[in-house]
Amino acid sequence: MSSATDPPFRLVCLPPAGGSAATFKPWVAGLGPEFAVDAVDVRGRAGSLVEVAADLAHSIAAPGRYALVGHSLGGLLAFEIAKRIADSGLPAPEFAVVAGSRPPHRSSSRVFAPLLSLDDDRLIDALASMGAVNPLLRKSPLRGLFMPALRADLELIVGYSGPAEAVSVPLVAWHGVDDPLASPALGLEWARYAAAGFTHAAVEGGHFFLYERVSVVRGLLRQLVGLPVAGTSGGRFPIGA
Repeated sequence: MSSATDPPFRLVCLPPAGGSAATFKPWVAGLGPEFAVDAVDVRGRAGSLVEVAADLAHSIAAPGRYALVGHSLGGLLAFEIAKRIADSGLPAPEFAVVAGSRPPHRSSSRVFAPLLSLDDDRLIDALASMGAVNPLLRKSPLRGLFMPALRADLELIVGYSGPAEAVSVPLVAWHGVDDPLASPALGLEWARYAAAGFTHAAVEGGHFFLYERVSVVRGLLRQLVGLPVAGTSGGRFPIGA
């Protein structure tokens, strides 16, 4: 159980495909002083998704209260990182959140594999139609910087073949009710990978609800770490455990 006088609870945040540490900027002010947002920049790391997770595990694990929070691609990374931390005996996270993320046996690899050969315009259009990127990216002045990172991250997903083993860290799945890429129904299938407890919440919004409904996310997080929650409007709180 946490209290308002405890040190901030550390949230190690892993971004979606094409994202960076800056993706979680809305959380820094929105979650309040009880949380410390430690956003990880995955861009430029070599290797497969599993190799990237193994590399990150040792730099992330540290004494004190913390959790992993991954969005989309970041959810798969959070799952793999949690597994490696637990297996290695390093200080383990209290829980791992997989948000807007498809479970390993329902990976997006088959969805994204045919898209990698498309030119940038058609790739953006295809991803936008799935709700995976903002269609405004087509005209963004930062497009030239974003696209190489996006393609590299999609290759991580396409090359990922998830293990059958469950993780011995409590697993929390959050999914947007209007997310065409990773629906709440798919989110519930993460339960098969949870050996130490599973909770699921469906939240109003699409694939990017994490950044658009920060007050709801704050309530979910406060609930998970044992802090009082003032209200639950705007979200559908845990429906499975």
